[in-house]
Amino acid sequence: MIFHYRKLLKYVFCSLLIVYLFSWNCFADSGIVTAVYDGDTIKVRFDSNLEKKVRLIGINTPEIDSLKEKEIFKALMAKRFTFYYLYSKKIELSYDWEREDKYGRLLAYVWTENNGFFNEFILREGFAYVFLKYPFRKDYREKFIKAINEAKKAERGFWKKGSFPCISTLETRKNIGRLLSVKYKCFRVEARGKFVYLHSPGVEFSALIQRKDIRFFPDIGSFEGRIISVTGFLEEYKGKPQIMVLLPKQIKFGELNTRKVIYHSQ
Repeated sequence: MIFHYRKLLKYVFCSLLIVYLFSWNCFADSGIVTAVYDGDTIKVRFDSNLEKKVRLIGINTPEIDSLKEKEIFKALMAKRFTFYYLYSKKIELSYDWEREDKYGRLLAYVWTENNGFFNEFILREGFAYVFLKYPFRKDYREKFIKAINEAKKAERGFWKKGSFPCISTLETRKNIGRLLSVKYKCFRVEARGKFVYLHSPGVEFSALIQRKDIRFFPDIGSFEGRIISVTGFLEEYKGKPQIMVLLPKQIKFGELNTRKVIYHSQ
């Protein structure tokens, strides 16, 4: 009798465990991303209208406040990656056994309509590292390790050995989402809104510098007519390829047109 009772308890326990594990695959929440702090931390406005910081489980990106220039560049590119794919987008979230960290941030797995499981996606594209300091789902841990190994093998994102690929403006549309360099003649420097644009001929491609960062580019007016190579995360805005320039080192110069000009303000 005792044997059958224990067997029954074991069966019930296993059944409940299976139901619990299965429930992990169901989305617990959904909302809109309202801010991106860095590659692995965002803010979400949930359907309940509550806003909360969210730390993505199982991944880590370089810190923007690093003292190493190379790490700062990686941190900024990871942030652009997450911003491009998540900002203002609708996302679904699910959680692990620990719902919040000691800083009060939600710990979550994130899904998007176009790119699926984002925690895995950013690893596969080479813009984040696997973070194994704290335990999380074994099946996801295996997925993440596989994804980062794929990125390393393909030399995507941060895993590129040597110089980043250099392409022309004609090749930009088919390389959206990659970390690379675009070489072109700066046809026009235009200040508009919050940005200064370095346009290519025909405005096929533009590099953007935030106006607040212009002090780091004191000779920006002389960029017109010069051959420049802009390195960064290639994104698309309103159908047009662009790279956000956040550090002076992202721009290198080639052939020079010595004509001095003042950038055009609008």
